Amino acid sequence: MDNRFKRMLTFLISEQPVALFVITIVRLSNLINNLEFLLLITFFSLLPSLSFLSFIRYPWDFKKERRLSFIVNMISFLTGLVVILILKCNKVSIFISLSYNLAGIILGVSNLLGYKASGHATSIAGPATILTAIFGLKGSLLYLLLIPAFYLKITLKDHTIGQFITGILIGMLSTVAIYYFIGGI
Repeated sequence: MDNRFKRMLTFLISEQPVALFVITIVRLSNLINNLEFLLLITFFSLLPSLSFLSFIRYPWDFKKERRLSFIVNMISFLTGLVVILILKCNKVSIFISLSYNLAGIILGVSNLLGYKASGHATSIAGPATILTAIFGLKGSLLYLLLIPAFYLKITLKDHTIGQFITGILIGMLSTVAIYYFIGGI
């Protein structure tokens, strides 16, 4: 498989499309209202997608996109959390936004300290853990996306196996911590 094609596939299973999918599933299950849906989609999928605009100026420069992505995500995630708390959104919305924020902070700190944990692994494992907490075993099916993500990120030499596993652990453990912090759903 061509590396450019692999690279394009990684965008389909990156944070923004996964967030869009997860938040839509939660909305279709009537666990959040329309306003909460729009807030979550805006701050956890649409605004984070702005980092892809770096490719207009720097085509195929993934280091610049990665750096910009961390900055855009953290600003968007934190703003989203503040808005969700100010508007007193429901517990599911708070759970989702806190989970994304904690995972993002831990991932960002890990990377700032020089250990390149996989953002793709975190952005699949965290939402899969969210769905598992909400829907049980059915929700855990999203973990299957880790298989193609692992193949793509390892064969593209973006991450080592250890970095990918670290990303999984960041996503899962931060989400479980938030689940217990807020007292379940």
